[in-house]
Amino acid sequence: MENLNKLDWEQYEFITKYIYETLGGYNITIEGWGRDCKIKGESGVTHQIDVLTSETDNTGTFRTAIECKYLNKKVNKDIVMKLSEIINDAGIHRGIIVSKSGFTQDAEQFAEHRNILIVQLKEAGKEYPEQQRELHLFDLGINIGINRRRPVVTNIFATDIENNIITLHEQDQYYIFLKHANGKITNLFDEIMIFKNYVNEQDPSVTVTKEYSHNQCLLCFPTSVHQIKCITYTGLLTVRDTNERKVFSIIDKVWMVMEKIFEQQTFVLSEGGIIVDTTNKKV
Repeated sequence: MENLNKLDWEQYEFITKYIYETLGGYNITIEGWGRDCKIKGESGVTHQIDVLTSETDNTGTFRTAIECKYLNKKVNKDIVMKLSEIINDAGIHRGIIVSKSGFTQDAEQFAEHRNILIVQLKEAGKEYPEQQRELHLFDLGINIGINRRRPVVTNIFATDIENNIITLHEQDQYYIFLKHANGKITNLFDEIMIFKNYVNEQDPSVTVTKEYSHNQCLLCFPTSVHQIKCITYTGLLTVRDTNERKVFSIIDKVWMVMEKIFEQQTFVLSEGGIIVDTTNKKV
């Protein structure tokens, strides 16, 4: 919903229309609303109706005229009398008055006598309890299936030109370098990643060994250098399936409160346009 802090009478009419067409579901039709919604009565006089709806059931079609009063004072009986005369003249079956500031006692009494429904629709201001200004809409649960594939290196050793075995440790991969015959320098980390990519393509849990030739290559430690022929790696692919469930609470801010006075029902309208029946419930 737009312009939450700049509500005027035209937007108030639109919100009223939105509420009634939303609450009415598929059985209610908005025939018109706003200043262009006009209907001629039996008297020949044309009446302007803020929101005109029609509802169809197995007995026929019934129309309702809704009068919206975005005023800073209570609606009095004169407004109720005016709407009563309009619906009688126009052959409309029912009338509803929606007021921002409520109704005087004589307006309520006369509306009940003439079978006109009255509703207070107001913004949720400071008088609305702080703990009820957030509207919990629903919890969204998502099941996430995760397949974790991780190549693991279990052994590394180099063979020098005299066939001596030099044990290497993965934790030292950033401190051991290889100077190749073409002058290129790589660290052990780069070489291990090549083997891990190979392992990642193998069957899970199957131990594999692969030898990489490094003729005329120097294996450089921080304190020594060795001429090697090859480096041999052993490892396997581990796979772990895990399932996780994440639950997200979808919450919106309460914007407006609607009280159907005669029916003793209360609804709230969120800033996102969600309408919830909160009769006898805490939001």
